[in-house]
Amino acid sequence: MLQRLEQALTDGRPVEGADLSFYMHEITEASLMKSGMVYDEAHELALKTFDVSPFSVYAPEVIAAHPEMFNSSWMKFWESQ
Repeated sequence: MLQRLEQALTDGRPVEGADLSFYMHEITEASLMKSGMVYDEAHELALKTFDVSPFSVYAPEVIAAHPEMFNSSWMKFWESQ
C-alpha cells in the first residue's frame, strides 16, 4: 500500500479511491493511538470519522495480490461498487 502511495506522488497523480481511504485511515488511527487510544477503538473511530466501510481501505488490486490475507467478502465489496 505504501508503494502505491509513493508511486502516485512520484507520478504527480492525486491519491484517490482506496489508496486515499487507506492513507487517511492510517494517519487518523496513528494519531488517535499516539494520544493514548487503544488500537481497536482508534481503528473504529478512524472508519467512522470518514464514514467508510472497512472493506474500502484496501484496493481490489491489493486484495487480489494477497488472497491469503483476505476472504471473499473483500472482493464482493468491490464488485458491488
